[in-house]
Amino acid sequence: MTFTPRGLMVTSAVVGAIAVATLALSVATDAWLFTTETWEEFRGNKTETRIIDAHMGLWKVCGQEEGKTFCESYHSEKTQKEGEKEDGAQASFAILRATRVAAMFPVVSLVMITVAVILGILGNIRQDIKTLLAAVLSILAGLTLAVGIIFYISAINDEVGHRAKGKEGKTFIYQYGWSFYFAGIAFMIAEATAVVFVTQFMQRHSSKDDMVRIIPGLGDKLDSEKDDPDGTTNPTIVL
Repeated sequence: MTFTPRGLMVTSAVVGAIAVATLALSVATDAWLFTTETWEEFRGNKTETRIIDAHMGLWKVCGQEEGKTFCESYHSEKTQKEGEKEDGAQASFAILRATRVAAMFPVVSLVMITVAVILGILGNIRQDIKTLLAAVLSILAGLTLAVGIIFYISAINDEVGHRAKGKEGKTFIYQYGWSFYFAGIAFMIAEATAVVFVTQFMQRHSSKDDMVRIIPGLGDKLDSEKDDPDGTTNPTIVL
């Protein structure tokens, strides 16, 4: 199946826009992780079961506790206090603190894929090397996002493992939300965007002269093949 230059131009713009929108929605929303934390607490002369249902994004955690709603950012006093690795601390707040490093990778990736789409559009208009730069930047954006997702999962596993869920009457259940899966989809779309940009650039610069300008050393290689068409060199005997 062969795409026309105009078809590739439209495809690159659409795929790039989808990548930016998907990742922006993932970064901005608070549905990366859904948690349910249960533990027993002595109040007066009886034991009561407390339950916290929460959902969190990269920057804040929100939920319900005893019928009251709460929403705390990473910098809030409660997050800093509850996020410490101490007995009785709430795991949801601890996870928010543990994933603070991983949160920066999706943001950087979003900036990179946005710049890549802009460069791709400019490269289409001017028909220059900006299209190739956009492809490289799209690949880097996807890899950056992948690293962030791996760090995010590792931080959660480390925190949950430290708290030994299910021990001493405490249980902690979690599952990844749609914002997390949107980040994974954004990774795949970013790599697809890079493929479209590369295809577009190669279709536009497919002549031998274009290849010589793009690939360093290719001109010397072609010149040597002209001088020696059989690909062999005649030995020189020095007396």
